[in-house]
Amino acid sequence: MLMQPGLLPRLFLATVVFALPHLSTAQTVTKPLPLHAAIQDKNFYLFSVLQADPAVRAALTTDSALGQISAERRAFLAQSLKVCKENAVCTVRALLWTEEEIRMVSFALAHIYQSNSSLRELTDQSLRPSGAYVLYQKQHGEELLVDAWEVCARGLNDILSVYGQGTSPRYPQIDSISFEVNSADFQQHITALASQISADIPASQLFFEPSLKAALQLLALNHRDEASRLEPMETGVNEAAVKSIPSIQWDKFAYSVIVVPGAGPSDPEIALSEMGRRRISLAADAYHAGKAPFILVSGGYVHPSQTRFSEAIEMKKALLKDYNVPESAILVDPHARHTTTNVRNAVREIYRYHIPMNKPALVISDLAQVDYIAGQSFADRCLKEMGYLPYQIVNRPSDTSLAFLPLAESLQQDPLDPLDP
Repeated sequence: MLMQPGLLPRLFLATVVFALPHLSTAQTVTKPLPLHAAIQDKNFYLFSVLQADPAVRAALTTDSALGQISAERRAFLAQSLKVCKENAVCTVRALLWTEEEIRMVSFALAHIYQSNSSLRELTDQSLRPSGAYVLYQKQHGEELLVDAWEVCARGLNDILSVYGQGTSPRYPQIDSISFEVNSADFQQHITALASQISADIPASQLFFEPSLKAALQLLALNHRDEASRLEPMETGVNEAAVKSIPSIQWDKFAYSVIVVPGAGPSDPEIALSEMGRRRISLAADAYHAGKAPFILVSGGYVHPSQTRFSEAIEMKKALLKDYNVPESAILVDPHARHTTTNVRNAVREIYRYHIPMNKPALVISDLAQVDYIAGQSFADRCLKEMGYLPYQIVNRPSDTSLAFLPLAESLQQDPLDPLDP
């Protein structure tokens, strides 16, 4: 099955130093993009670069259309604090972006882009080569900027509604709010947060900052910092492997990496499930047989909800302790929460760490999961949940393995999945 990716919204912040493959642009990334504030940078890279550029910030804060939108939203929030009477759902509603407001901001940003060289430069020299909005690479800068804004706005709404109003997320068993929405404790938290935001000095704020501040504080309040854990990985859990990558003679190996998806236990006291151990046993055999120079274990803090164990970290520990695999040969993705993002995040690390994108990678797992990944239902799920395919299947060497080519669409940032965007 050779499948091409679709083009819908979603990525990650790529730390790379070479041209983006599979893209229409010839631009190159000349330096890594560090994570200054991992949760914001990985969910809302657009907002991070807008905040960091003084000239762009000045243009946005002095724009009359954006100023009017911001003033109306501030007034609505102030009124809500008076009438909602510590009702969290009611109070948070004032921080959500309506579709009309999103469109109005889009028009304003397009106008500023046309008249302001600093915003054009930021779009072309920061947003486009970052990879964060790779699905919009073929578009004119003005359209790329607008599309990036709209996906970020909807990402803000998703965080606010799930973690501030208790709306059910796509996967409620593992991603839901940590509070009872109607509890007095939570109501007080929300009122205090909204009051603080309402008291901030308007003139110093960018139009999106009140909602951004609320979203980030709600994630923190709900202990939903999964996206930032173990970052930056290049100087931590992945440091030894990353340092060994430049010395690899890739033509000596059939595959670039062996990708092992995690399998979370249902018991909060069990660190590594038996299924996870069987998968890494197969991967270790393939590694020792010389199939690839690296094993990439993938799995976050997922099952059961808010577990203290990362599937990937526990698999790495077992590979080191029980399977004689050196740390310099183990890459970790401690953020993936689903099979779709196991594959996507593996591609992101292949790209970020300068592993050849034109060399097949090998997924190794149990028969049932490999059957699933090879099937049409998995492709359909990727398209539905992420908007693209992160892979192109090459072949199936065995019942428990699948070879695929990584696709750079996987870099697309997805704030609609804020625990692993």
